[in-house]
Amino acid sequence: MTERAVTEQDLTDEAVPSDLELGALMCSRLCHDIISPVGAIANGFEVLDDEKDESMRQMALDIIRNNADKASARLQFARLAFGAMGAAGDRFPLEDARRLTENLYKGEKARIQWDLPPAALPKDQVKLLVNLVMVAVATIPRGGEVSVGMAADGDRVTFSLAATGINASIPETARQVFGGRVPHGRLDAHSIQPYYTYRLARSIGMDVRLEPGDGIVRIEAGPAA
Repeated sequence: MTERAVTEQDLTDEAVPSDLELGALMCSRLCHDIISPVGAIANGFEVLDDEKDESMRQMALDIIRNNADKASARLQFARLAFGAMGAAGDRFPLEDARRLTENLYKGEKARIQWDLPPAALPKDQVKLLVNLVMVAVATIPRGGEVSVGMAADGDRVTFSLAATGINASIPETARQVFGGRVPHGRLDAHSIQPYYTYRLARSIGMDVRLEPGDGIVRIEAGPAA
């Protein structure tokens, strides 16, 4: 069954976060994503301060290096997905978006398979695309593959994603957000990203639909009707 596309009027006033609340929750989400690798880096330096054994020091350096790479990948992706990128109307290369997304999920349980042309799209469309990848990855918590495709007619684009994996399903928050319901008090730093994606899609005149299947979740975003 396809989740219907929604309009802002579908979301009740008491349930919708204010812009200030949305910004605060997105900041909390970013801090949550960064704190783990940064904490591991700090722990690695503590080992270097206290440890004399060369093998342990080398292990600490490896931990520092790996987590520095992870923190950098998460920050670079977040700047694309959530941040401001240049002036209004700027375009962003899909190849750069692919690279940043693959770096984010390097070594993770989800594999990202891109089938996109070597083109540049308006930056907000690219922001929506990479956020849709995050929504798709969340539907396969046990791992799997997310395929990413696109059809374009000038600047009018349709993004098509398919997440395949064991017990693939739409998380309740995403189901409710894209179904037009935001339960009061339910959005937090862990669940705010689907709502941000919904708001982003609406801001550029696009609808998002999610369709669950047997071991697969399909996501499509295209021009609003």
